[in-house]
Amino acid sequence: MIILIIIFCTTHQTVIYEFNVNSNTKDGWEGSSNFDTCGGIQYFGSPNGNSQISRIFLDLETHSHILVEAQFLSIDNNIPPSLYIDQQISDSEQMISSQGLICFDSEPEYLHTISIVRQHNRRTIWMRIIYNQGGLISLKFSIIKCQYQCYACIENFPSICLQWKLHQYSFNQKQITSSEGWTFQAGSFLINSQCGLCEVVKFQQITYQTQLPPHQDILIRFFQLNANFLFVDYVFGQKNIMFKYLIEILIKNHYDPILQLTIYGGENSVMRDFEVYYTQPEIIFFNLNKGCLEQIDDKCLLCQEGWIQDEFLENCHPICGDGIIQGQEQCDTLVSNHSCYQCKYSCIEYCQICSFGIFLQCIDGFIINANFSCDPLCGDGNLTPYSVELCELTVNGVWDGCLDCKFISIANCKINYISICLECEVGYQLLENSCYPYCGDKLVLQQYEDCDDGNLQPYDGCYQCKFQCIEDCNICDRGQCILKCGDGYEFVNNNCHSICGDQIITKEEDCDDGNPIKFDGCFQCKYSCPENCFDCYQGTCLECNDQYQLLISNQCKQQLNCGDGLIQEEEECDDGNSYAADGCKDCFIEQNWVCITITTDSPSQCTFVKAPILVVNYLNMTQNKQYIGIQFNQQVKIYTPQPLSETLNFELSDIEKKYWNSSLYIIQDVGSYLSFGEYVVEIEVYKLLKFRPQLKILVNQQVVNIDNAILEDFEKQITLQFPNYLDETQKDYSQSLKSLNKYLIYSLSGITIISFLLGSGDLFVEILAILQFQQYLRYINLQFPQNLEIFFSINDTITVQPLLDFMQFPQFLQFIDIQSNQEYTDGKFRDYKQNSNLIINLSCQIFQCLIFLLLILLIKWVKRVLYRQIFCSRFFYYMSLLSLYVNPKIILKFSKYFYNICLDLLKLEELMSFEGLQKALLLNGWDMIFKILLYTRNIKTKNYLDIVQLVIVSIILLLYFNILLNFLNSNQQLSQVNNKKRFEILSFARQFFFLVFLIYVQSSQILQLGLLLLTCLIQTTFLYKYHFASNQKNYIVQMVVEISVIIFMLSSFLYIEEFNEYFTQEKKIILGWIQAILLSTGIILELILIFSELLLLFKLRCIRKSFILNSPLFT
Repeated sequence: MIILIIIFCTTHQTVIYEFNVNSNTKDGWEGSSNFDTCGGIQYFGSPNGNSQISRIFLDLETHSHILVEAQFLSIDNNIPPSLYIDQQISDSEQMISSQGLICFDSEPEYLHTISIVRQHNRRTIWMRIIYNQGGLISLKFSIIKCQYQCYACIENFPSICLQWKLHQYSFNQKQITSSEGWTFQAGSFLINSQCGLCEVVKFQQITYQTQLPPHQDILIRFFQLNANFLFVDYVFGQKNIMFKYLIEILIKNHYDPILQLTIYGGENSVMRDFEVYYTQPEIIFFNLNKGCLEQIDDKCLLCQEGWIQDEFLENCHPICGDGIIQGQEQCDTLVSNHSCYQCKYSCIEYCQICSFGIFLQCIDGFIINANFSCDPLCGDGNLTPYSVELCELTVNGVWDGCLDCKFISIANCKINYISICLECEVGYQLLENSCYPYCGDKLVLQQYEDCDDGNLQPYDGCYQCKFQCIEDCNICDRGQCILKCGDGYEFVNNNCHSICGDQIITKEEDCDDGNPIKFDGCFQCKYSCPENCFDCYQGTCLECNDQYQLLISNQCKQQLNCGDGLIQEEEECDDGNSYAADGCKDCFIEQNWVCITITTDSPSQCTFVKAPILVVNYLNMTQNKQYIGIQFNQQVKIYTPQPLSETLNFELSDIEKKYWNSSLYIIQDVGSYLSFGEYVVEIEVYKLLKFRPQLKILVNQQVVNIDNAILEDFEKQITLQFPNYLDETQKDYSQSLKSLNKYLIYSLSGITIISFLLGSGDLFVEILAILQFQQYLRYINLQFPQNLEIFFSINDTITVQPLLDFMQFPQFLQFIDIQSNQEYTDGKFRDYKQNSNLIINLSCQIFQCLIFLLLILLIKWVKRVLYRQIFCSRFFYYMSLLSLYVNPKIILKFSKYFYNICLDLLKLEELMSFEGLQKALLLNGWDMIFKILLYTRNIKTKNYLDIVQLVIVSIILLLYFNILLNFLNSNQQLSQVNNKKRFEILSFARQFFFLVFLIYVQSSQILQLGLLLLTCLIQTTFLYKYHFASNQKNYIVQMVVEISVIIFMLSSFLYIEEFNEYFTQEKKIILGWIQAILLSTGIILELILIFSELLLLFKLRCIRKSFILNSPLFT
């Protein structure tokens, strides 16, 4: 261990990883530990029981040793933690220090400082730490690179350690994703808790095959987790392995370009980190020319850089003097007087014996110094010129100005030659080859002079560079004369003044108590009366004011008679008793009470007043904006001219300000007049979080109610929802998907209108059913991701409201005094501001009824005109006359087409009946039932319009009930009823229950989603049972729509609040994309089938036309 530590201290080490508990991040450590604090020391662990953490480090640099330095805290015990490296417990150097009872428990706590040095050359390392009651404080992980520069520090085979090259590295990721070249059973990856939840390969038999580049030797290395018996078959041999951890298999002289091996193990054999290394094949030259780059037989054609070619001998010689030692060169330098001459070492001056440029023995009179060169022998009396010797002993053996063969330096000399000073430092003068301080140059040398005034005049404060006062001065301080003042005096402005506060009374002072306290009898050395004293003499009080008594300490204290019913100066109230809970206790006002005193001689009268409370409610979350309501539970006011809204502050804990924004919407502000005060705060967070943020609301000024009771709590906190944030790119993608669906719907609408004009209304019913069904999914009481909410907003564009606005229908509703600001305040309907007013919601249906009534009035007139002008011989007569001037074929086609249109107009009379009304009710089933049920959740009877709405609801429900009775009381048996009619009634029942669950079960997410899913499953059963009642295209589209909604609802269970901690917002956004695309499949499939039908009709028309042209009638 000591040798390894010395290696680390003397070799360059690289810090790979550092962990500090103050960062509050787990940083890849897996386990049940959390961040906690004990006596001001933060640690990552557990205060109770054993716990462990583990981590894996991948893709480490090439190294031979590792160093782990860690610090742990042990609570209530002195048990050191156990640190496992690659599943092996490691010996460590430990230092333990007691911290005392910092956690306030019965046993002291200890700090363990651990240092581990271990030989290690794997590119992956596992760490697992087990500790008892405590945890990790810090950890540093360092590596040392290979000492001999062997690749991957493979030093077990020293003869070829520098030749290894890496071919492939497998099973080296934390989550294994690649297994190139391997064949093994699927599902063989296991998660191991000892390596930070990394994956390992479990096998009984595993096969590996790869193609190698030209090579000679192969080294196979892998890590086995258990000690199971392994049998490795590598074609050229076999190897049995009975140990675990790092396995190395060396295959010598492997010339096959394909490496195949099969590893057989036990039932629980586990491995990972598989490596394959190879060496390049050896090239043998029998007569190798050193320094040759290209050689044929014994002849060199081209020399390497730094070598020159001998054209006669056809070999290479190194270039002497290029600074590079090559070939037979012992050295290579052109420095003069150096031991290297013509690239061979030789002994230079004063050296007698040398080897490879290193002096071993000098000539007489010289010795070897620390740099292994020869210096003259100092003290032998022989001065060697041009050497380190500057001087020597004199003839008499005396050191004259010389010490250790070097001249003695002259103090304060600036420039000298040998032992002669030529110039002194500033402030010194040269006298007899020495430097002395110069007095009179006005430069003060601190170590020699007190002062220097530049003259030789005495008694002027400085003389001969020493301080000197004026004559006859008793006290002299640094050249300044201080007169001798008496006790209690100080010298100020050349005069003696008395000192106040030194407790010495002079003739100028009345007193001196040594302090600046007022009312203690003496203040500023003058007598003063104590506070509340009526009469005093020389600071002593003789009589106190009324209601005060004189104490021994010469002070007047107020006589407090709490409970006498009289308010005194230090009393807040006095109700004449000492009872509690009556507003005044111990002459102090109790909380939530207000006390007044009508007259000074009457007791206080107290009234209970409840202090105002700040009420904070979470309203809703729309896309990424969260809304919080703020109001007071009673009317309040403030005393400052600045309104309360300008002093409200908002803070989000653990989130930087640049990542969130707040906006305050004022409904009713608080000022100097009483008001309830109502605000709405909008919070938007611009990043996804793994925790629910805490909003802190601060009221920064005093708020009181009508009785001046102060606000009870000036700070409130509320927990927000997880942010529903999308970046700009994701928003653009969401808008693009929304636009795509909008264009698809517009295309279907155009095709539907054309089909409707051609007399087919089935397509209109199909598309209307799809759009009406899917638009209600957004009202499910779940917090959808923002991209899915953007997709749902397409339903806001599919509405007839622009037509109603054009007809000025809203102005008509305002004319009859219908309020449109009644918003539904429950669940998702509050988020979408869904109005519960029935008349406003049924605007479209009311508009349809008006058109229905108008058609009833017009149909009789249209019928009379058609029978008199069209369905008669006169019409055909006029057409025949017109055919004389226009192409008869055109007139015939026009007459036929116009005649069919008139017949269709007559068929409208069938819809102007009670049966037609029933069809209209079923067609509007989704919309009508939704708006009626929505109204029933908020029924009011305040005015005549509420009564009208109740009547409308009753009529509509009776009509739907009548449809159901007609279905049940049909003259035919139930089994013989038309299947299409039966399916329509069952679908309507499904619509009713779907909307009931959607509207009335908003309080429970799981129950609501489960009931809605049940209705979809039942509808799917109805579709399958009555699929023969509709055409195949309609059946396929409806089945796809229902299945897509079922999948949508099943996956929406991940949005419930209970899954928020496990299903992150990033995953919700991905699921939102999938659901949006899934819900679009019905519309896309409908459009594809329509175009395929149109293409088929076009082909049939072309075939029919070609058949007619090829008929014998046209030949």
